[in-house]
Amino acid sequence: MKKFLLFIISLTLSNTAFSQINQNQTLNNNWRFGGGLGLSFGNNSYFGFNISPSVGYMVANNLELGATAGYQYAKDDYVKQNLFNVGPYINFFPIENIFLRANYMYYTGKQKYNDRTPYYNSIYEADMDESALWLGAGYQSSGAIRFQAGVMYNVLYKENESIFSSGLQPFMGVSIGL
Repeated sequence: MKKFLLFIISLTLSNTAFSQINQNQTLNNNWRFGGGLGLSFGNNSYFGFNISPSVGYMVANNLELGATAGYQYAKDDYVKQNLFNVGPYINFFPIENIFLRANYMYYTGKQKYNDRTPYYNSIYEADMDESALWLGAGYQSSGAIRFQAGVMYNVLYKENESIFSSGLQPFMGVSIGL
């Protein structure tokens, strides 16, 4: 009887130890680190740069919660802009590799306008603050290193009042699952 009881206790303890190891391995694989990086060039001596790191956690097989932050710099002959952003996001995967995204972002920064004419040279500064609620969809490849691409629309976008030229925004990025 003692041997049987000892066998049951050791079996229970070993099962608990194995379940803890498996659970920790699963939790470690749920973290997602990634983001985007961009450069752009155009007419009027335009140059743009942006960086947007992100971190997410898979709370279920088809649901990722996370946060992102970013910095954008743009300059041309007439305007110089520095813009910071931060906000949470949620990705829902209704089927493998396809996701729906909701991303609330708060943007703040400064913009300098250089109004040059042959008669005068004046500089105007403006503070920029805007909230955006981006809703969209995209594709994410499989594997430990994932490529993402998709499109989002800012449902709070107001033409002629927004810091954005359009409410539509394509996105691409890379994430690493750990």
